[in-house]
Amino acid sequence: MLGSQLGGMLRPPACLEKGHCRIAAAHVSTPLGQHRQRQQQQQQQQLQHFQLRSHQQHRHRTRSNSAVAEAVPEAEVDISKLLESLAEKTDLSGEVTEQALTALLSRNVPVQTAAFLVLLRAKGETADEVAGLAKAMLQVAIPVHAGNDVLDIVGTGGDNIGSVNISTGACVVAAAAGGRVAKHGNRSVSSLCGSADVLEALGVAVDLGPQSVARCVKEAGVGFMYAPRYHPAMATVRQVRKELGVRTAFNILGPMLNPARAAYGLIGVYSNSIGPLMAEALQRLGMERALVVHSFGLDELTPLGATDVLEVTPAGTRQFVIDPLDLGIPRCEVADLAGGDAAHNARLLMDVFGGERNAIADALNLNAGVALHAAGLVGSPQEGVSRAQEAQRRGDAGTVLSKWIETSQDAARCETVVPCSPSQLL
Repeated sequence: MLGSQLGGMLRPPACLEKGHCRIAAAHVSTPLGQHRQRQQQQQQQQLQHFQLRSHQQHRHRTRSNSAVAEAVPEAEVDISKLLESLAEKTDLSGEVTEQALTALLSRNVPVQTAAFLVLLRAKGETADEVAGLAKAMLQVAIPVHAGNDVLDIVGTGGDNIGSVNISTGACVVAAAAGGRVAKHGNRSVSSLCGSADVLEALGVAVDLGPQSVARCVKEAGVGFMYAPRYHPAMATVRQVRKELGVRTAFNILGPMLNPARAAYGLIGVYSNSIGPLMAEALQRLGMERALVVHSFGLDELTPLGATDVLEVTPAGTRQFVIDPLDLGIPRCEVADLAGGDAAHNARLLMDVFGGERNAIADALNLNAGVALHAAGLVGSPQEGVSRAQEAQRRGDAGTVLSKWIETSQDAARCETVVPCSPSQLL
């Protein structure tokens, strides 16, 4: 099936077939290599100009979220004074933290950025501070308008278990079961295979612009936002984090930085110890409903055993436990969920999407079903898992994947020509 899906990538983009794109005949055969080159140029331009955008957005920001200190213009942010406060173990307000990171990103002074992150870590980050960091990053992110009802299934990473891409596969199953999924992810950092790696191996075009992602969500029920494209500001801290070689707040920011501002989420953490911090920060960011989960060393629900859950809503947080046995899912061993490189994981997921029943299918259905519950599409985790199982066992996930491959590849080709208008893309 995968071969036939990939074969479809050679067709002209739908925007050409429908006459939507304004394009010279010489551009019709533009290869995907030029598409990647053009995207790299766009990303470089975004990186060069994000400081200006950051400054402009900062000037218009309101002071309604002030918790401790009054807002000050970016030019007046005294990083040295803030570093002194952190060295004295003084907590920052969310707004001051946001201002500080905005200034650091704009000024791009690596030693100050490193000191800021390390002192936050040494003091111990608060939920206000983590939310402030996330707000600063979102201010300079490229937004995706995919609707107010999208969900994401995502984890912090860092569990070092080497499992198959459970959250990524669960996104496809959730879409097959009726969810609208805007997945935010990256290539591998600490594992053999990241979400972008396995999706690319499956045939999905992963490096798409905002309108193309919104089109995928509309037509296939699921879209993917490749983190480096949507967060050009990350380039200014990437080398700092690499040279520091220690965990900082940025290790848990990823799930909070969805460019589509997903209102609903199933969010895994690599340790129960950071669950409350993640939950409280998500609440400050205004999520409608999120479930923060950890299970037996993995940043997702698994059939290995009971999962600790923190429910996040505007009203507060609530803690409970989900045991897969109560949802009709049998126990498994860690080895049953083992993954490998992108090609290997893609084969494992294709089997599940085609209807195969095994421990990996159980894990995907478990996460997809609970995510449907988080999004309010079903009344209980049990109902969500039942709906996910029905869709997966019918092979509906394979159908969704085929549509996603077709739509994303068509959108990728369309991006290599003169862009269509938003109405034509959607």
